[in-house]
Amino acid sequence: MIYSMTGQGRAKLAVDGMEIEAEVRSVNNRFLKVTFKLTDPLSPFELAMENLVREHLKRGSVHVFVRYSGTGQSQSASINTDLLEHYLRQTIQAVKKTGYPLTLELGSVLNLPGVLAPGNVADESALSELTLKTLSAALLDLNKMRQTEGDAMGRQLLELIRLVRELRGQIEVRAPEVIVEYRKRLESRVRMALNDLGHSADELDILREVLQFSDRCDVREELVRLSSHLDRFEEALQGAESQGRRLDFLIQEIFRETNTIGAKANDATIAHYVVSIKTSVEQMRELVQNVE
Repeated sequence: MIYSMTGQGRAKLAVDGMEIEAEVRSVNNRFLKVTFKLTDPLSPFELAMENLVREHLKRGSVHVFVRYSGTGQSQSASINTDLLEHYLRQTIQAVKKTGYPLTLELGSVLNLPGVLAPGNVADESALSELTLKTLSAALLDLNKMRQTEGDAMGRQLLELIRLVRELRGQIEVRAPEVIVEYRKRLESRVRMALNDLGHSADELDILREVLQFSDRCDVREELVRLSSHLDRFEEALQGAESQGRRLDFLIQEIFRETNTIGAKANDATIAHYVVSIKTSVEQMRELVQNVE
């Protein structure tokens, strides 16, 4: 099971004249980063909300929007007249100093920081419980979307693994043929050159050169490690938890072994297979970047 780091969840609950609406948006990030945008009087519950988010999510850049509206459970908001007068005095002084014209609107003045003090909620415990319950529902909605997208990504990754395995098998079949073809070409060239000089080829020298070439081009260990990494990758995909960091590490190892095979093989056909594997691995990397 894997989860996407991208998704959106919403929930709205109302109890005894209090209504909470929560929205959670998540995008990919190497770590878990949570930001909040809360309406009054929800700020005191921010720490509890963050702890709740961290129980549901492991990675991603998460934006949480929680809005409160209510009637019977809150007292009326009040205007901080002392702070408002302070803002106005500074504004008038700035106008006199700069000469810029000034037009004030009531709505913009009340939006200045601290001017409009929020009303107090009569039952903060009930509001806290409702807020966390609503956020929990939004997180469940988010995770439902993330799991649906993760399932689709998982199917794509399994198909790409199948393609890589198939290409790896073709390299495994081709690798011994490269040595045989090299020996035939070497013998042909040596014999032609020596015949022109009136000499015969030394089989031992040819065999020694073939063995050296075979050692340089031996990719059996890389093929074994590549197969092992693919097995571990598939196991991580089918594990009980989403393991984006592990998948990302295995992608690097798969690419490293593939690159080494391409460097050692010294064969155009294998080089073609390597390019195809790298193409599939890059597609896997793009998908894994969005896995939690």
